[in-house]
Amino acid sequence: MKKVLFWGRFDPGYSRNRVAAQMFRDLGWEVEYFFVKAWPRFGDVEAALRRVGTPDLVWVPVCRQRDILAACRWAHRRGVKVVFDPMISAWDKKVLEQRKWKAGESRARKLLKLETKMMNAPDFVTWDTSCHVDFAVRTFGVPREKMQEVYTGTDEKVFTPQPPAPPAADGKFRVLYHGAYLPLHGTEFLVEAARRTQHLPIVWSFLGWGAYKAQTEALAAGLPNVRFLEKVPYVKVPEVIGAHDVVVGVFGTTEKASRVIGNKVFECMACARPTINEFCTGYPESAKTCEAIKFVPPGDADAIVRAVEEYRAAWPEKGAEYCRAARDFFERELSMETCRRQLAQVLEKVLGAK
Repeated sequence: MKKVLFWGRFDPGYSRNRVAAQMFRDLGWEVEYFFVKAWPRFGDVEAALRRVGTPDLVWVPVCRQRDILAACRWAHRRGVKVVFDPMISAWDKKVLEQRKWKAGESRARKLLKLETKMMNAPDFVTWDTSCHVDFAVRTFGVPREKMQEVYTGTDEKVFTPQPPAPPAADGKFRVLYHGAYLPLHGTEFLVEAARRTQHLPIVWSFLGWGAYKAQTEALAAGLPNVRFLEKVPYVKVPEVIGAHDVVVGVFGTTEKASRVIGNKVFECMACARPTINEFCTGYPESAKTCEAIKFVPPGDADAIVRAVEEYRAAWPEKGAEYCRAARDFFERELSMETCRRQLAQVLEKVLGAK
């Protein structure tokens, strides 16, 4: 049995990491973890001191740019290949998404130079969408043949099909946002959509936490059709999804927003709920004709309102049909089976064997 070593100071419970580990196990690999306790940049020294055994592959998980150079030094000395699964770029986050730094600033240029080195150090890089592959080619000069998309996926033991929610006692149509309140999600546009639908029987629910939650709450202050739900355990999120009619996703105007398929898309469609999202060319081609996905332009509250109203006009007559279409699309295009197939392709490219 081949062995993969997940390397770095990472959270094994984070969705992407948990899904990646499960995919390796499903493909017949043994998964081991090396958690760096000291300085990530000297992780190779720590691994040597702790006498970490030599695996068949080293996998550096989400956001662990600080671990990648040490992991490559340690692995390459032993003839072991390294795959990096960054999900995000630190330079992209600082400059393009959060807009805290300007691209021409000295610190931004230094970060770009360093991250370019980090992205080119491993033997292969996986991204959640083909859009991010294009971004890494364009921004960091990583050869396209050294990269491939592996969809985010979701834990299908947790996110299971939910029956269509029975009509609400108050007759309201129920829209759900759940997530980490990232800038790319564009929750301010959801609040504006709620503001413009106060006269309609629609309730907008927000579940989650994150840096921009307080800002979102402030924007929604006084809106009677907006509610912020109490935090629930991860395994209870499908129940919350199941209590709503439609799940909304990503609407931000940052460049990154146009390159992602949000976790919430995988999760809500696994739970058999239709969705509304900003379009990303990384979606499977069939998404354009899927009746359980409505795409809207970024930062367009009116378009969000129109999409919600289109769904509401079809409820409850077509509600069950939309829910079935969502789950069917998930099983056909976004399921763990698809993700495993993508990972298997990566392993074949990296290791030269099926």
